[in-house]
Amino acid sequence: MHFSRLVLAFLLLPVAAPAAAAWMPAVTFLQKADALRARGPLALLSRDLKLLQAEAENAGDQLHAEHVARVREHGPLEYCPPANRKLLAPRELIDGLHAISPAELGRLDIKQAMHAILVRNYPCC
Repeated sequence: MHFSRLVLAFLLLPVAAPAAAAWMPAVTFLQKADALRARGPLALLSRDLKLLQAEAENAGDQLHAEHVARVREHGPLEYCPPANRKLLAPRELIDGLHAISPAELGRLDIKQAMHAILVRNYPCC
């Protein structure tokens, strides 16, 4: 009986892990995105497509929640995106990642890189 509890705990471990939110390195994200773009229509069959979509969506959701919290708290805003749309469209994200220097990109995870793109693309006036 003890062994089965240990196995169950081990199987549940990956489900509990995302709470820590370890983001994909931005350079890895960009490499995978460029590889998918090179595959053309065959990219739709790749597991990496769903992985990148989920990573960008989760990071975007967290950035959006943090931004909304700052607005509610009347705190200083680092970026002011247009209302009623996704923070970054897929093409805007990839182009923004390409605009970041390789040295800086190597130090950022995808959430930090998305934040840098938002600050650059949507400054508050």
